[in-house]
Amino acid sequence: MKKLFITVLAAGMTTAAFCQKTFILSHQDKKGFFSVSAGASLPVGRYASCEPADGQACMAGQGFAFNVSTGYRVAGPIGLMIRGEQHRNTVNTSAMLSALYRNDSDVWTAKADNWSVLSVMAGPYISIPMGLFSIDGRLLAGRALAVLPNTAMAGNFGTTEMSVKTTGAQSTALSLGGGLTLRYRLGRSTALNLNADYSRADFTFNNLTSTATNGSIRSESLIYSSNRVVSVVSVSAGVTILFGNSFRPF
Repeated sequence: MKKLFITVLAAGMTTAAFCQKTFILSHQDKKGFFSVSAGASLPVGRYASCEPADGQACMAGQGFAFNVSTGYRVAGPIGLMIRGEQHRNTVNTSAMLSALYRNDSDVWTAKADNWSVLSVMAGPYISIPMGLFSIDGRLLAGRALAVLPNTAMAGNFGTTEMSVKTTGAQSTALSLGGGLTLRYRLGRSTALNLNADYSRADFTFNNLTSTATNGSIRSESLIYSSNRVVSVVSVSAGVTILFGNSFRPF
């Protein structure tokens, strides 16, 4: 009986301490935040397309996303924020080879650099508190810089050795995005966050060239341009520093 009483008392004290922590933290309003997160970059739409007949298919594969953001509530639950994000995605080299007509006996290999997209966007967000948890929603716009990767294929047609190389390029464009963040308060000024975001930008890459080698014969294309739509979903997790209330900065 005594052990049961002690167990019940300990459970009650633990519950009371958790409730007290929840009450205190939920009433310590923080108007600003600074977050760092990392996770997966998932290409969608034509950015992920591997259709050989689609001249704007980007053939991007899953990759890595890293983001930094900061914001401050200026009117109740509504605030302004700025967010920087880096995406690095591989290129599906198998899809590159599938677009190449060749005989079964021909052996070809393909290689490519990674896609790289860096964006800086700003806009409004709304924060909804729920005890130790909060949900943020945002709509953002800004600029993005993308690097179209260099690609190369080499192999043979019968007894003839051949290769095809395409140069990459950089381009900037308007970037639009939005997302949600689920945040959990660990203490007075720290929290964990889980993010889901979507962003899109339409790029035009200029001064591109393709070079083909057929045995000892080498030919180079005229300079051309290519339009590519880069749309990506990222899922990331990280830490948040909370700051700014009526009594102290942290």
